[in-house]
Amino acid sequence: MRRGLVLAVSTAALLCLTGMSGAEASDPFAGYVTKVTAISPSLPGVSAKAAVNGAYIVVTNSSATPVVVYGYQDEPYLRISSKGVWENVLSPATYLNKEQFIDSIPKDANADKAPRWKKLTSADSMRWHDHRIHWMDAIQPPAVAAAPDKVHLIKKWTIPVSSAGHRGVIRGTLSWHPSSHVVSYLTYGSIGVAVLVVLGLGLLARRRRTTAVLAPVAMDEK
Repeated sequence: MRRGLVLAVSTAALLCLTGMSGAEASDPFAGYVTKVTAISPSLPGVSAKAAVNGAYIVVTNSSATPVVVYGYQDEPYLRISSKGVWENVLSPATYLNKEQFIDSIPKDANADKAPRWKKLTSADSMRWHDHRIHWMDAIQPPAVAAAPDKVHLIKKWTIPVSSAGHRGVIRGTLSWHPSSHVVSYLTYGSIGVAVLVVLGLGLLARRRRTTAVLAPVAMDEK
């Protein structure tokens, strides 16, 4: 038990001390902040929101008029309405968005071909990973590398959409916020403290049980 406690203490301390590096190693989006700022023109019943770190975006359409989301080559990628969500199996974006980083796509996927729609769900919203809303390079933007302790607007992004034949865009921003690293520290620190508390209580309870069992034996020997 003592060895386990020592190991837990060491692990928790290591997590607390290396919280930032650990978070950055496991989260390629650490420090970046993605926001949806508008849908223009405004579409009735349509809303969009993104994960703060840019890991995904969600588009909801409660209206019966489908909204088409376009891929990286301006090809129809998703169709979303109150009756469900369809994806174009010939859209390269369908395969590029399966991973956080761009991967290979099937040979038959072609942005120039007519869409071949496949229904994914009867829900009125779709969540997907979109490479346009996060930082793609493994190297930090020059401004961030030069001054990582300051907030930086890295880029303004857009995702093309259409509804009833009218084109529009989902607009947003990608920024660098050094304060997000504080969240990493607090998260890892909280985990470390929780581990110590749980193991400490377990050790105390075990000692109490051991004392309770041995006490009658000691009295009988007298």
